[in-house]
Amino acid sequence: MNGFLAALVIVCGLISPAVGAAEPPSAEDIAAKLNGAARSFVAKDTDRGITNIKAEPDGVAAIDLTINFEFNSAALTPDGMVLAGNLGRALKDPRLEGKRFRIEGHTDAVGGDAFNQRLSQQRAEAVRHQLITANKVKASRLEVEGYGESRLLDPSQPTSGINRRVRVVNLGGGG
Repeated sequence: MNGFLAALVIVCGLISPAVGAAEPPSAEDIAAKLNGAARSFVAKDTDRGITNIKAEPDGVAAIDLTINFEFNSAALTPDGMVLAGNLGRALKDPRLEGKRFRIEGHTDAVGGDAFNQRLSQQRAEAVRHQLITANKVKASRLEVEGYGESRLLDPSQPTSGINRRVRVVNLGGGG
Protein backbone atom coordinates (compact mmCIF):
# COMPACT_ATOMS: atom_id res chain seq x y z
CA MET A 1 0.00 0.00 0.00
CA ASN A 2 1.42 3.40 -0.88
CA GLY A 3 2.20 6.17 1.60
CA PHE A 4 -0.96 8.21 1.14
CA LEU A 5 -3.36 5.32 1.57
CA ALA A 6 -1.35 3.94 4.48
CA ALA A 7 -1.39 7.36 6.17
CA LEU A 8 -5.13 7.94 5.82
CA VAL A 9 -7.00 6.93 8.97
CA ILE A 10 -10.75 7.33 9.27
CA VAL A 11 -12.01 8.01 12.81
CA CYS A 12 -15.21 9.03 14.61
CA GLY A 13 -17.19 5.87 14.14
CA LEU A 14 -16.49 4.72 10.60
CA ILE A 15 -13.23 2.94 11.34
CA SER A 16 -11.46 2.77 14.66
CA PRO A 17 -8.16 4.67 14.84
CA ALA A 18 -6.59 1.48 16.18
CA VAL A 19 -7.08 -0.15 12.81
CA GLY A 20 -4.15 1.79 11.36
CA ALA A 21 -4.27 2.12 7.61
CA ALA A 22 -7.58 2.77 5.93
CA GLU A 23 -8.90 3.48 2.49
CA PRO A 24 -9.89 7.01 1.42
CA PRO A 25 -13.55 7.99 1.81
CA SER A 26 -15.66 5.53 -0.16
CA ALA A 27 -18.20 6.37 -2.83
CA GLU A 28 -20.90 5.67 -0.23
CA ASP A 29 -19.32 8.05 2.30
CA ILE A 30 -19.04 10.78 -0.34
CA ALA A 31 -22.58 10.25 -1.65
CA ALA A 32 -23.96 10.43 1.89
CA LYS A 33 -22.21 13.77 2.48
CA LEU A 34 -23.31 15.21 -0.84
CA ASN A 35 -26.85 14.03 -0.20
CA GLY A 36 -26.88 16.02 3.04
CA ALA A 37 -26.65 13.06 5.41
CA ALA A 38 -25.46 14.02 8.88
CA ARG A 39 -22.61 11.52 9.06
CA SER A 40 -19.32 13.25 9.64
CA PHE A 41 -15.81 12.02 10.11
CA VAL A 42 -12.25 13.22 10.08
CA ALA A 43 -9.66 11.87 7.67
CA LYS A 44 -6.11 12.15 8.96
CA ASP A 45 -3.45 12.38 6.31
CA THR A 46 -0.04 12.77 7.96
CA ASP A 47 1.52 14.21 4.79
CA ARG A 48 -1.07 16.91 4.27
CA GLY A 49 -2.75 17.62 7.63
CA ILE A 50 -6.23 16.82 8.87
CA THR A 51 -9.24 17.31 6.65
CA ASN A 52 -12.57 17.64 8.39
CA ILE A 53 -15.34 16.20 6.26
CA LYS A 54 -18.73 17.24 7.60
CA ALA A 55 -22.05 18.82 6.76
CA GLU A 56 -21.76 22.56 6.17
CA PRO A 57 -23.13 24.84 8.93
CA ASP A 58 -25.41 26.62 6.46
CA GLY A 59 -26.96 23.33 5.38
CA VAL A 60 -25.08 23.13 2.06
CA ALA A 61 -24.21 19.56 1.20
CA ALA A 62 -20.49 19.70 0.43
CA ILE A 63 -17.32 17.74 1.03
CA ASP A 64 -13.64 18.71 1.12
CA LEU A 65 -11.44 16.00 -0.40
CA THR A 66 -7.67 15.86 -0.36
CA ILE A 67 -7.18 14.75 -3.95
CA ASN A 68 -3.48 14.40 -4.72
CA PHE A 69 -1.84 15.95 -7.76
CA GLU A 70 1.72 15.91 -8.99
CA PHE A 71 3.79 18.73 -7.43
CA ASN A 72 2.92 22.14 -8.96
CA SER A 73 0.78 20.36 -11.53
CA ALA A 74 -2.82 19.51 -12.35
CA ALA A 75 -1.89 15.87 -13.11
CA LEU A 76 -3.67 13.48 -10.76
CA THR A 77 -1.44 11.05 -8.88
CA PRO A 78 -2.51 7.39 -8.67
CA ASP A 79 -3.89 8.14 -5.18
CA GLY A 80 -5.75 11.13 -6.58
CA MET A 81 -7.27 8.95 -9.28
CA VAL A 82 -8.53 6.49 -6.65
CA LEU A 83 -10.28 9.24 -4.72
CA ALA A 84 -11.59 10.86 -7.92
CA GLY A 85 -12.96 7.43 -8.88
CA ASN A 86 -14.78 7.20 -5.55
CA LEU A 87 -16.18 10.68 -6.17
CA GLY A 88 -17.29 9.65 -9.66
CA ARG A 89 -19.10 6.58 -8.33
CA ALA A 90 -20.72 8.76 -5.67
CA LEU A 91 -22.04 11.18 -8.27
CA LYS A 92 -23.68 8.23 -10.07
CA ASP A 93 -25.54 7.28 -6.85
CA PRO A 94 -29.35 7.28 -7.38
CA ARG A 95 -29.78 9.70 -4.44
CA LEU A 96 -27.80 12.29 -6.40
CA GLU A 97 -29.40 11.65 -9.79
CA GLY A 98 -30.26 14.90 -11.54
CA LYS A 99 -28.19 17.03 -9.16
CA ARG A 100 -25.55 19.49 -10.32
CA PHE A 101 -22.20 20.00 -8.59
CA ARG A 102 -19.51 22.63 -8.37
CA ILE A 103 -15.96 21.33 -8.18
CA GLU A 104 -13.82 23.91 -6.39
CA GLY A 105 -10.04 23.90 -6.53
CA HIS A 106 -8.11 25.35 -3.58
CA THR A 107 -4.40 25.85 -2.89
CA ASP A 108 -2.26 26.81 0.06
CA ALA A 109 -0.53 30.19 0.26
CA VAL A 110 2.77 28.93 -1.18
CA GLY A 111 3.42 30.53 -4.56
CA GLY A 112 2.09 33.70 -6.11
CA ASP A 113 -1.56 34.67 -6.29
CA ALA A 114 -1.81 34.34 -10.07
CA PHE A 115 -0.07 30.95 -10.09
CA ASN A 116 -2.27 29.61 -7.27
CA GLN A 117 -5.42 30.86 -8.97
CA ARG A 118 -4.49 29.23 -12.27
CA LEU A 119 -3.39 25.98 -10.59
CA SER A 120 -6.57 25.69 -8.53
CA GLN A 121 -8.69 26.18 -11.67
CA GLN A 122 -6.65 23.60 -13.59
CA ARG A 123 -6.97 21.08 -10.77
CA ALA A 124 -10.73 21.53 -10.56
CA GLU A 125 -10.91 21.07 -14.34
CA ALA A 126 -8.71 17.95 -14.13
CA VAL A 127 -11.10 16.37 -11.61
CA ARG A 128 -14.08 17.32 -13.80
CA HIS A 129 -12.37 15.77 -16.84
CA GLN A 130 -11.65 12.57 -14.88
CA LEU A 131 -15.29 12.35 -13.72
CA ILE A 132 -16.58 12.81 -17.26
CA THR A 133 -14.17 10.43 -19.01
CA ALA A 134 -13.67 7.68 -16.44
CA ASN A 135 -17.02 7.72 -14.66
CA LYS A 136 -19.28 8.97 -17.47
CA VAL A 137 -20.75 11.75 -15.32
CA LYS A 138 -22.65 14.14 -17.60
CA ALA A 139 -20.64 17.30 -18.23
CA SER A 140 -23.80 19.38 -17.76
CA ARG A 141 -23.90 18.28 -14.11
CA LEU A 142 -20.45 19.68 -13.31
CA GLU A 143 -19.12 23.21 -13.10
CA VAL A 144 -15.67 24.22 -11.91
CA GLU A 145 -14.25 27.14 -10.00
CA GLY A 146 -10.71 27.85 -8.89
CA TYR A 147 -10.27 29.81 -5.69
CA GLY A 148 -6.50 29.71 -5.35
CA GLU A 149 -5.56 30.62 -1.80
CA SER A 150 -8.58 32.90 -1.22
CA ARG A 151 -10.56 30.38 0.88
CA LEU A 152 -8.07 28.64 3.13
CA LEU A 153 -9.50 25.77 5.17
CA ASP A 154 -7.05 26.69 7.96
CA PRO A 155 -6.17 30.41 7.73
CA SER A 156 -3.97 30.10 10.82
CA GLN A 157 -1.66 27.82 8.79
CA PRO A 158 -1.70 29.28 5.28
CA THR A 159 1.08 27.03 3.94
CA SER A 160 -0.37 23.81 5.38
CA GLY A 161 -1.28 20.98 3.04
CA ILE A 162 -4.77 20.95 4.54
CA ASN A 163 -5.52 23.98 2.36
CA ARG A 164 -4.70 22.08 -0.88
CA ARG A 165 -7.97 20.39 -1.66
CA VAL A 166 -10.92 19.96 -3.95
CA ARG A 167 -14.31 20.87 -2.52
CA VAL A 168 -17.44 19.48 -4.11
CA VAL A 169 -20.74 21.30 -3.54
CA ASN A 170 -24.20 19.94 -4.31
CA LEU A 171 -25.96 22.72 -6.23
CA GLY A 172 -29.24 20.81 -6.48
CA GLY A 173 -31.38 21.18 -9.56
CA GLY A 174 -31.39 19.03 -12.65
CA GLY A 175 -28.77 18.33 -15.26
